[in-house]
Amino acid sequence: MSKKWLLTLTSAASVLLLAACASGDEAETPAGNDDDTAGESTDGGSGESRQVLVYSNSLAGGRQEWIDEMATEAGFDMQYVEGGGGEVLNRLLAEANSPQADVAFGMDEAMFFELVDEELLVEYEPDWVGEIPDDALIGDQLFHPLVEQRIFMMYNPEYVSEEEAPSNWQDLSDMEEFQGRYRVPAALGGGTDQKAILSILLQYIDEDGEMGIAQEGWDEVEQYLANGYQTPEKEEQLQNFAEGTVPLSYHFLGGIPNAEEEFGFDAEIVNPEQGVITMREQIGVVNKGDDHDYTAAQEFVDWFGSAEMQSAFVEEFGGLPVNESAVDSAPERLQEIAEQTEPMEVDWNFVRENLNQWVEKVELELMP
Repeated sequence: MSKKWLLTLTSAASVLLLAACASGDEAETPAGNDDDTAGESTDGGSGESRQVLVYSNSLAGGRQEWIDEMATEAGFDMQYVEGGGGEVLNRLLAEANSPQADVAFGMDEAMFFELVDEELLVEYEPDWVGEIPDDALIGDQLFHPLVEQRIFMMYNPEYVSEEEAPSNWQDLSDMEEFQGRYRVPAALGGGTDQKAILSILLQYIDEDGEMGIAQEGWDEVEQYLANGYQTPEKEEQLQNFAEGTVPLSYHFLGGIPNAEEEFGFDAEIVNPEQGVITMREQIGVVNKGDDHDYTAAQEFVDWFGSAEMQSAFVEEFGGLPVNESAVDSAPERLQEIAEQTEPMEVDWNFVRENLNQWVEKVELELMP
């Protein structure tokens, strides 16, 4: 297998900076294969090279390597750009006048709606669309769901009893015994960190409030952040959770089995009365103009979203497939957590309209 090019985005600011760099900057331009095999066929000898540049926030933890191996076997010549959900979104928006990506996947409904607003996606109906529940098809053929994720609070029962555990996010800031011992976001570039904040804000929707949120909601977020623990870069937040130094945290559904195995803990999940943020990771073909050949991108979407590939993916990395033909492949632990939690009702169009402003306010005004 030839070497693949991977760029990791570290902040929204760096995304915009990269997008503004001159096109001659080699660190900016996807180079694909960096050896002499670039441009050669990878489809088993048919002579047709199917090159696909993927932008995604779902490539960490060995996912990119796994996808790369499987995709190469399927005849694709893959390239990747990786970052947090907000970072990948910002990069796509910054490149709107000259799109580089062929396919974007992993971001949630609100982020994909932003791409729709900017006309950055093209319509495509994948082969597997008939296996998706009708209520999950909200993208008007511009994007389609792959995996359902739920973002929830969790606690380590070795250090926090059921009686001591909070019942809702905003309870944490009032619990003196846990001040400085529950994890809070250090930045909001990633989708999971954003959902932690949304879990509070969306309980205080008020059309007369600032950006649609009542003042009480902003106050709750500020207090939640002020009394929590922001994990420094030199520390591993899951290790802190396992060791009990920060025994209250939050996580996404698909990452729980591997986290529990790697760090040796059994998390208890908190299901607040309003439910937990539930979103679906989406996939779409990036709009590169009327004259562009979208064949390779469409074939990748057909391949990656198929029941066969989604079953294999969630067996390896976790997650609840939206594809009904693959859902039974979800690990037992994930099905157990899904039964323990209730999805929170979320108006994703409302989130889309306000998310960037909410993130800016929280990062600039409310974070310690």
